[in-house]
Amino acid sequence: MGSFRQTAEKTLHLDDLRADLAIYEILANMSQPTYRTLRLLILLDGFTCLGMWCLCAQNVSEPARQADFKTFIAGFKNNYAYRDRAEKPWETWQNRYSTAIDSATSPEAYAAVFESALDELHDFHAEVRSRNPHRWLPVPTFADIWAELHGQDAVVVAVRRGSDAERGGIVPGDRITRIGADSLQTAIAGRLTPVVDNNDPKARTWALLSLLTGRADEARHFTIMNRNGQSRSVTLELERRFDRSAGALSSAVLTGNVGLVRFNNSLGDQKTVEAIDTALEQLRSTRGLVLDLRDVPSGGDSSVALGIMGRFVQTMQPYQRHRIPRYGQPDVERNWIEMVAPRGPFPYKAPVVVLVDHWTGSMGEGMAIGFDAMHRAVVVGTTMAHLAGAVSDFRLPQTGIDVAFATEQLYHVNGTPRQDWIPPILVEKTDTESTDPIMARGLSKLRSMIASASRGRLVK
Repeated sequence: MGSFRQTAEKTLHLDDLRADLAIYEILANMSQPTYRTLRLLILLDGFTCLGMWCLCAQNVSEPARQADFKTFIAGFKNNYAYRDRAEKPWETWQNRYSTAIDSATSPEAYAAVFESALDELHDFHAEVRSRNPHRWLPVPTFADIWAELHGQDAVVVAVRRGSDAERGGIVPGDRITRIGADSLQTAIAGRLTPVVDNNDPKARTWALLSLLTGRADEARHFTIMNRNGQSRSVTLELERRFDRSAGALSSAVLTGNVGLVRFNNSLGDQKTVEAIDTALEQLRSTRGLVLDLRDVPSGGDSSVALGIMGRFVQTMQPYQRHRIPRYGQPDVERNWIEMVAPRGPFPYKAPVVVLVDHWTGSMGEGMAIGFDAMHRAVVVGTTMAHLAGAVSDFRLPQTGIDVAFATEQLYHVNGTPRQDWIPPILVEKTDTESTDPIMARGLSKLRSMIASASRGRLVK
């Protein structure tokens, strides 16, 4: 049990890979230890844990469906990291979803029952790894609009660069008043369920972001009012396209001999470790470095994150705390501090800033709190994706349904839950005259750090 949980962040979000052929490309290029790990079957409290690409025959007979749903609930109760939350919808899942299980005769319909149950957690780190064509798409992987509720409307606070929303002319400051034919409030109420508190702000924000991201098989239709009070209809077509550079990362030297490394949603790819080594060799003589984590929405692999952070330390450093409550017994818990070990031919010693935003998800959030905990970089940006905990994947033994949810709580070493941590330099408004206010603030801070370092002291 412990060995699996210690690798709980080793989750590739394959929804972000545009074709099934990409799965085989990943497997072909994986290191043998990682490949062997992903093929292992590990029994954990009634679940089978393995990579979601292990292709198994699905038995969706009525006895298999009922048995696996019971297995799922038992395993969830034993392993979910946030069982102490006030609302516990899982306590009534068996009774409330029994009829739906009876009628779910296809794999897609059966997966949809699990999706509905997990949706009641209002937790984007709890999901079904299914190809249900009508599924709600995962946030932040497929999100391109980030908005906050203000009164009866939602105000756009950020738009993902290179996205359909950006190409559709949506900008920060726009107000979303309708989603499809429904008012915003009606749409939010329809996304939530009556068994949980629909007035909870976090639940309503979860519903809003899910609605803005949409379903896999539907175009999105919004009514939007701009700052001048002018209303317009916007349709974002079914195809989701995010423009990004090829390769695991992009690097460059900016004005003033400052290095830039931008990760291209690649924290789950072992090739990224080799890529950062190559980039740092080229940027070794720079006076400072910007690490851009604003396009890593799909999580990643702890070994990749440790490989990256290990290039920036000279001694072992603590980077995050893990906690498993109710560890075997109701009043026993397991806690440990994860450390970063130095690696590579040389440590990069110059000042560093890390850029984050709402598309800094999961493992990216872990790297941000890690650089801060190690006092090795100053983090600049908006709040991040608020993804809670380290996720484990489970395959149900008879139907082959893959589910994922948090099995460990994660914290900054100072005790702040990772999902609640706020960057020390918080950029609250991104609708400024600057085309990239987060980069502008980051470069400004880095220049002051470089100046201080040249005077013999480093400003933290």
